[in-house]
Amino acid sequence: APMPETVDTTPEVGAVVTLIEGSFVDRSHPGSGLAKVLNDGTEQRFLRFEDFETDNGPDLFVYLTRADAGADAGAFGVDGDFVDLGRLKGNVGEQNYEIPIDVDLSEFDTVVVWCKRFSVAFTAADLA
Repeated sequence: APMPETVDTTPEVGAVVTLIEGSFVDRSHPGSGLAKVLNDGTEQRFLRFEDFETDNGPDLFVYLTRADAGADAGAFGVDGDFVDLGRLKGNVGEQNYEIPIDVDLSEFDTVVVWCKRFSVAFTAADLA
């Protein structure tokens, strides 16, 4: 006899979708690749770099910022105007960063690789 069908009523978790993405552009250093914001059906979102490449450098961090990718470097480091996602994990290749749940991505819609020591943007990507 055929098995009775069970209806699964739990919401789909684990299907990863890209919410927004953008391409890295050159700033004070060359940058290339994609920045994507991924979500798996939970509250947690991740910033993922794919085919990423920039120069190696000291003291590099990943920020989400309100400034546009083409903005003056001074616009990136303003207190309260960026979310620090932590130290850059590598200047080449795929990597993921957790985005705090309370961050509004309609405001903080630009990724910047920021050199704290010299206050320069290595590369940046506008998310859309």
